[in-house]
Amino acid sequence: MSEDFKYKPKFFDIRVKPPGKEKAGATDRECEWDGCVAKGNCKAPQSPDALNEYFWFCQKHTAEYNKAWNFFHGMSEGAARSYREGQAYGNRPTWDMRRSALGQGSGPKGWQTRFADPLDLAGDAKFKEASAPKRRLGRLQAMAMDDLGLDHDTEPKLVRVRYLKLVKAFHPDANKGDRSTEGRLQQVIRAYQILKTAKLA
Repeated sequence: MSEDFKYKPKFFDIRVKPPGKEKAGATDRECEWDGCVAKGNCKAPQSPDALNEYFWFCQKHTAEYNKAWNFFHGMSEGAARSYREGQAYGNRPTWDMRRSALGQGSGPKGWQTRFADPLDLAGDAKFKEASAPKRRLGRLQAMAMDDLGLDHDTEPKLVRVRYLKLVKAFHPDANKGDRSTEGRLQQVIRAYQILKTAKLA
């Protein structure tokens, strides 16, 4: 082949390293390790705060430098643990989607109702049961439930059963005419009337 021939690609050059286009100075570095004159062809970060700034060492001294490298040097145990846990999500701010759905976080509200999951593939059935809103009672109704010794979310049927039981226990006829429990009986009757008015009994 003639030496005068020069390769000229029709569209673009597909060769990995066209001749005569090598970067000058990339392999001319000396190892920055004290007293070493070998080529510095391996880079090592200077510090945890300057990860994009490098020392250039030879392979042997890079290995030594890496053995002594401690990213968490100078950090407290808590700060190091927090950083390691944050690496799972790239140390970016996050929030709990479940809390957000209840309006307690800053994420989108009502995300559970936007798709149907009859087979519970997402595994949040327990969460839905736990997060079902409990019945909120007014002050009087809450005190009435307490007077009857019931939880605030007791069903009306059970409220009536409890009321009848307490009336039988505190009525003077059931205590051989003893009127010492009459005050408690009136308290139970008043509590039941409050709950009945609020349609909770």
